[in-house]
This record gives sequence, C-alpha cells and structure tokens, in this order.
Amino acid sequence: MIESKSWNWAMVDKDDKYWNSPAPEFYYLADNWKNKKFKKILDVGCGYGRNSIYLAKQGFCLDGFDLSELSVERTKENAKKQNLNFDNFVVADMLNFPYPDNTFDGLIAYNVISHTDIEGFKKTLNEIKRVLKPDGEAYFTLGSKKSFWFTNPKCTYVDENTRIRVEDGPENGIPHFYIDDEDCLTLFNDFKLIRVQEVRELTHYGTFSPHYHIWIKK
Repeated sequence: MIESKSWNWAMVDKDDKYWNSPAPEFYYLADNWKNKKFKKILDVGCGYGRNSIYLAKQGFCLDGFDLSELSVERTKENAKKQNLNFDNFVVADMLNFPYPDNTFDGLIAYNVISHTDIEGFKKTLNEIKRVLKPDGEAYFTLGSKKSFWFTNPKCTYVDENTRIRVEDGPENGIPHFYIDDEDCLTLFNDFKLIRVQEVRELTHYGTFSPHYHIWIKK
C-alpha cells in the first residue's frame, strides 16, 4: 500500500475565491440531508474548509480531518471568521479514521480519497463504512480513467488504477486513483448506490477533467 501524502497547501492561495466557496453539489446535498434529519457529518480531507463551513452554516454538526497540518489550521481560521468553532478538526490519515464505529449520518470527501492506490482506496472505503451509522450516506469524487493524467506517460504507473502525477503545483508527486464504469459496479458492492455520475468539467488550466461523483448509502 502506497504511503499517504498530502497536498502542498503552502502553494495554494488561501484568499482564492474557489477555496472559500462550497462546491455547487453541496447546495443540493445539504437540502437533501436536512430532509433526512441528518445531523452529524464528517469531512474527509477538509482542505480549507469550504464545504464544511457551508454545511455547518446550514445547521449540521461537522467533524473533519486532513493529512496537512496547514490545511487544518486554515480551516479553523476560516471557520472562526464565520463565528464557527472547528476545534474538533484534526490532522489524520484517511487510511485510519480517528472516530468510533457508527458515528456519522453523512460523510463528504471532495477530491480526496482518490489520493491513494487500490489497496489504500479499499481500506479507506472500509473506514467510511465503519464510521457511518446504519443508513448513513457518503458523497465523494474520484477521477475518471478518461482523464488526461491517467494516460499521460509522464505519470508514474503504480497499479491498474493508480498514477502518480508529475506537475508544477500542489499535487506534484501525489498518487491519484482512477476508475471507470466497471469499477463502480465492483468497488461499491457493500453499499447501495444512490447516484453515480461521470462529469466533465473545464478546469482553470483549460483542460477537461472528468470525475465520477458518487453518492452511496451504507
């Protein structure tokens, strides 16, 4: 299993609007989870806290962690600016969630749990199942094998799903786990699929970055 490695968040502008606004999917997700009376939510790989802060402002109770100490510090700072207390956000590895079994109603991991190999992904998925309550739900994203980075010969081959990206930026040297439709049907056998969508999005760099948006239920 490949060793976990965090983003180089020191290269990311903490005042960039992108890192201070929730991903658009969370507007619908928050409304859906409110209707289901969900309360306790876990943010796996919190980044700068943009999604957690939005959910907390909608009335949810948030816990969260990131492998980067800088990331967690800035999440707490950003939360404090919104009069929110995120002191329970901690530094941790997604291969070992620091929470008891059956703790959370919902879990989010936006562009996070793809940063491992096949073995690490399966371990993380087991951790997700472990900490979710019965009928709890998880929403996360994974890169598609249609991605330029999956087929780029400059990227280091790890296994049939995983490449290590080589680029100038905060993701240099970070493993990326990619999937296709067949993987979706085999990896999530222990969950109920609520919705799986493959989305192509124009990035800041002008290239299409296809991702799977996956919503599952324990």
